[in-house]
Amino acid sequence: MNRKAFLLGFFSIGGQVLLLRELVSSLNGDELFIGVALFSWLASVAIGSIIGGRDSFQMKSFPLFFAAVIFLPASIMGVRLSSVIIGLNAGEIIPFASAALISISMMLPVGLIFGALFSVITREGYRPAESIARVYLFEGLGAFVGGIANTALVGRTFSTLSMAVALGLTTITLYLLPIWKKKILFIGGLLFVLLLLIKSFVPFVDTQLDSLKYKSYRIEASFDTHYGHQAILSRDSAVSLLTDNTVEGSYPDLMAAENILIPPLLYNPQAQNILFIGRTELGIRQLAYNLPNLKITALDPREPLSSALDRIIPPGRLVQRLADDPVAFLARRNILTKYDIIIINCGEPDNYKNSRFLNDNFLMTASTLLKEGGVLFYPSKYDSDRHISPDKAEILSIISGSLKKAFAHISVWSGEMTLFFASDKPLFDLPVDSIIARADSLGYRPQYISADYLIDRFQRIKTDRLNDALKSSTEINTLGKPNLIYKQAIFRSKIDTIDRAIIPLVFKENIWIVILPAVILAILVLTIMKRQRRRLYGLFLFFAAGLVSLSLELISFYVYQTSAGSIYSEMGALIGIFMLGLSLGTFISLRMDNDHLEFPALILLLAGALVFMATYSNVNPKAVLYYYLFFMFTIAIGSGSLFVAAANRYYFGRPESNRGLGYAFELAGSSIGALVPTMILLPLIGLQWLIISIIIFLLVALLAAILTG
Repeated sequence: MNRKAFLLGFFSIGGQVLLLRELVSSLNGDELFIGVALFSWLASVAIGSIIGGRDSFQMKSFPLFFAAVIFLPASIMGVRLSSVIIGLNAGEIIPFASAALISISMMLPVGLIFGALFSVITREGYRPAESIARVYLFEGLGAFVGGIANTALVGRTFSTLSMAVALGLTTITLYLLPIWKKKILFIGGLLFVLLLLIKSFVPFVDTQLDSLKYKSYRIEASFDTHYGHQAILSRDSAVSLLTDNTVEGSYPDLMAAENILIPPLLYNPQAQNILFIGRTELGIRQLAYNLPNLKITALDPREPLSSALDRIIPPGRLVQRLADDPVAFLARRNILTKYDIIIINCGEPDNYKNSRFLNDNFLMTASTLLKEGGVLFYPSKYDSDRHISPDKAEILSIISGSLKKAFAHISVWSGEMTLFFASDKPLFDLPVDSIIARADSLGYRPQYISADYLIDRFQRIKTDRLNDALKSSTEINTLGKPNLIYKQAIFRSKIDTIDRAIIPLVFKENIWIVILPAVILAILVLTIMKRQRRRLYGLFLFFAAGLVSLSLELISFYVYQTSAGSIYSEMGALIGIFMLGLSLGTFISLRMDNDHLEFPALILLLAGALVFMATYSNVNPKAVLYYYLFFMFTIAIGSGSLFVAAANRYYFGRPESNRGLGYAFELAGSSIGALVPTMILLPLIGLQWLIISIIIFLLVALLAAILTG
């Protein structure tokens, strides 16, 4: 039982992380889908657990493991080709409703299998409370190993698809190892050879899948990094870089390159040292060849992408490249070099990965890296040349307000790309003639940032329309209340009929603030009002363990990525340490002779939430990863202990009970924790009140534990 539970954790956490990576990378990198995907994963595991716990379910563990080996890579391939199935072109945005349906359908088969496996494995023990807790313990240990393996291998050694095949093959080999123990060296060597073949062959399959996905293009390169899926496409003489199915840039595109590099030089013509956040290979470094006095430092964490682009696109002028996360780079604050210009070329703020560059914390930190009179420049992709819709105006206004929070002076240009400038000095009150004169004196004659183009861009009617739009909102984008990603979702919802109905309802209606607590409170009241309230409260404790642990886990993911650095390279380690904490909490609780384990468990979770609320904004950048590892480890210990307390309450003296029911309640709580806190409540009530809401929930659960004693 213990070995099978370990393999279940090892395989299931790998499957979960890989499917999440593939869903995010195939659905335009939008992290809002993580909540939907996690919800569907946990809900399907819960359903599978209930089904597997029924007496009529007689399937053994091996065929279930074997089915997961088949379905996991098949689901990943299904996700990869989902845009083709629904008839979208390369890089075209997938509507939220379609993406949610894809997330649910692709998570369902594997989730059902792993849920059923949990119940099947627990049936091998006689005492239900003990067997459930022991499976939970060893599943956590396996998940820890699986999380670390994913962190170490995915994006470096294996792609998402090849890792799925490798995980399945390794799991089946370890499952059958007792049968082959006399040939363990031979089996180990064979497994190693097969893993090498997978590493060599599956990337070819990845490329073929992208060939089906982007039919009219030639695939120059297709590979995974820690941060997502990269595809470099070519057609005729044009090259396009797609990151997570979104066009990051094209080459040649002189108009875009000039709009990104030339305008800040017109306000700071003596500039020599530029920090560029993003890729410079798609026209920037080629354009910089004509501006010999510039020294450009490009900051982007995707090191494998650099060599791939160098093989395909002419290099132009050499640019110093730093393979580092921009938030982490700026957060260290001990960098001696200061810059004349910082260019944030992050694209639309449609996910936390991009929108974090436009919150007040990052912008204030960026201001400390500018020389006196330096310029921060954000070339947005929003078209403000003609009509500006109310939703677009709100986004532009929030960006402007966020810049004003960090800088004393800002300026905005209208056009097919709306350009934002910010500085600590009044550099922007220049007449159009002066700006044109500076453009003519660069030593390079721009084709698009030219006299005719600038005169048209600064027409009074256009500047007045844009300035009016910038007054449409007083909100700013902050760590505590990230508005941009949700405003972007509302803005994009107009392209799809179903999205137009769903998205505003989810992200604009405050009714959720009343409905959700009322539903949870009703569940609690119904539980403690029943005759067998001590036992039935155990089901609520299962629910509470899932809700609180996953809510705090996703909150910590959000805060880490927004304030400390990208979550993608550390996700496996953070999930792994969380699962290790669950195992340790379960192990300690199993060895304790205590009828009221729920009290120390709830108090530990309460203390962890309180300490996090008080300290998350004041963590030393050098210690930030250790801080989050410790926080998640602590919360996981409390959750594991609460799981054992719930099992003791509900299953004591009832060996005939459905052994998947308690686990299903825990997953039901986790499902709500995945979907509601960071996806719905965070933009409505903000981070502080979200954490306070969890603290109130824990206090209510603690009071109910006393009443049901």
